[in-house]
Amino acid sequence: MRSIASNLATLVAPLVIPLMVTIPSMDAFIIVTSPMVVHQSSHQSSYHRHDDQPRSIIINNNCATSTAMNAAKATADENGWDIPDPSSLPPLYQSSLNSNANGNANNKGKGKSRSKPIKQLPNGGTITMVGSGPGDPNLLTVSAYKLLTEATSNTLVICDRLVSKEILDLISDDAEQKIARKLPGCANLAQNEIYKWAHEGLQKGMEVIRLKIGDPFVFGRGGEEVLQFRDYGIEPSVIPGVSAAFSAPLLGSIPVTHRGVANQVVMCTGYGREGTSPDLIQYHPEQTIVFLMAVGRLTELSERLQRLAGYPADTAVGIIERAGCPEQRTVVGDLSNIGAIAKEYNVQAPSTIVVGNVVRVLLADDDEMEGGEASVLQGLISTCNDTAAVSPAFAA
Repeated sequence: MRSIASNLATLVAPLVIPLMVTIPSMDAFIIVTSPMVVHQSSHQSSYHRHDDQPRSIIINNNCATSTAMNAAKATADENGWDIPDPSSLPPLYQSSLNSNANGNANNKGKGKSRSKPIKQLPNGGTITMVGSGPGDPNLLTVSAYKLLTEATSNTLVICDRLVSKEILDLISDDAEQKIARKLPGCANLAQNEIYKWAHEGLQKGMEVIRLKIGDPFVFGRGGEEVLQFRDYGIEPSVIPGVSAAFSAPLLGSIPVTHRGVANQVVMCTGYGREGTSPDLIQYHPEQTIVFLMAVGRLTELSERLQRLAGYPADTAVGIIERAGCPEQRTVVGDLSNIGAIAKEYNVQAPSTIVVGNVVRVLLADDDEMEGGEASVLQGLISTCNDTAAVSPAFAA
């Protein structure tokens, strides 16, 4: 894999904006899933921790001079990152048949007018949104695997920062890669930088691949990106990914449903828009909650579940860190102590948090019986290749 150039100057740019997270307004919902065909890769990669340092590539803007591009440059000069506001970038395609942006004839021209987006620009440019799953290349869909491995010199791959190195290693050496700089405190600017990169690639007639962690539309801002790309006049293709909401618990030996234990699953993010805390679903003994992107406020979340949602302090909690990657770890506790346990073992993103009695189903400690029932193991109970740390009942 060819190296990705770094611009050190961008890494020391002052972060003067407040924490801005990229979470859709829908904070929680119940979802049912069905099996997905996945690619069984024979790829053998060098397994080591993915470099989480922010990386960027500064590219020259070869856009034609226009009023819109001058406005975009003005907004870029204001934020110190040389990144224009995405709404200031000009459309890449406009047809002679314009329709109202809201699709409502009764608006009588209110709101901006835009063309119906097309799948391929006249210069050949296309964009595809791809879910990379939890991190294991074997969990990519066949379509995603083919697209990444067959990329050409006319392909620009714009990757989420937390996409695993094992998947990045699959990308064809011919393709150009850019890694988003979504670190705490700069997520909003980093998102705008993604739009800038995509806009420039499309303007050059490139095949743009927007590679996102998990599934693009499960708390991944996928819908927002589709709407922005439509404003540029192009309709993205979409390749779904295996969501960590279901795959990560399974990889950590936690079923999200189990007959007689949990008959419903709620998926929730740890952060609402503008860093707010989402509303919580009230406690039900046969309910599982799966939290994505919540490990950064785990202690606060545990307290709110008890105080506002009626969860007992001894409700089991499991955390699967870097699911499917060589560094995968499973950490278990309950609402009263999971924050301290996660701090002790320095649990980091990406992590999936599971709350509910399902955590006890396959991770019970058969050697410690309380009232005739097995108690749940606590602490760091397993790593990706450490089967000895898993309870005897599961290892068998």
